[in-house]
Amino acid sequence: MKKYLLKEYGSWGVMALSFMAGILISGNFNLKVIIAFFAISLYINSKQAFTHWMRSTASDSLISLTIFLVQVLSATLMLLPLLKGNIIKLLPYASVPLAYIILLRLMGEHALLTEISGFILLSMSALIARFAASGEIDPGLFIVVAVFFTAGVFKVRVQFKKKIFERVLMISYLGFALSIYHFIKAPIALLLPLMDNLLFSLTLYKVKLATTGWIEVIKGVLFLFLLTLYYRH
Repeated sequence: MKKYLLKEYGSWGVMALSFMAGILISGNFNLKVIIAFFAISLYINSKQAFTHWMRSTASDSLISLTIFLVQVLSATLMLLPLLKGNIIKLLPYASVPLAYIILLRLMGEHALLTEISGFILLSMSALIARFAASGEIDPGLFIVVAVFFTAGVFKVRVQFKKKIFERVLMISYLGFALSIYHFIKAPIALLLPLMDNLLFSLTLYKVKLATTGWIEVIKGVLFLFLLTLYYRH
């Protein structure tokens, strides 16, 4: 069963940091938050079984598909009691995991659109944690968190390919992020940790991939600190 455990530590990191954002903003921690965390973990981990199903032979495709469906169903049953009368309000957000599954199936997991939709999906942890902790649906928080962490997709592509196109794309995304924050009236200061992305795109300073992972974690923690200051004041 070990092959059905997702070992994408970057994905788990983004999910955990996003979830923490929802808790910090709410200033509350209860049993619902714990249940929501386990449900989200099952959703995220189900990707492993789904990708095995896509690549599997006829002999074990049914096993992979069954494990995927069991995880998704279990996570959904855990969340349903928490949602109560808010299912209709949260229903539009179901388009995010649906889009990711479609893109994963049609384009593969390393396609740019698939990776972007994946990071947006991971950022939904903030929305769910916020709702579990306070009962509030906060689309603004979801957008702020998703825009910030999705920058990581472009940063990694720059590090792997080091080509002009990826570097320009990274800088262009930063401009997009500034525009979105300005549009929703979120403080631009929240994007300060992404100055590293700009610096890396301009200079291509040398750093190991493992070190990049820790840099992204530090940037995420700094983002949470700035986010908490903004919401609490």
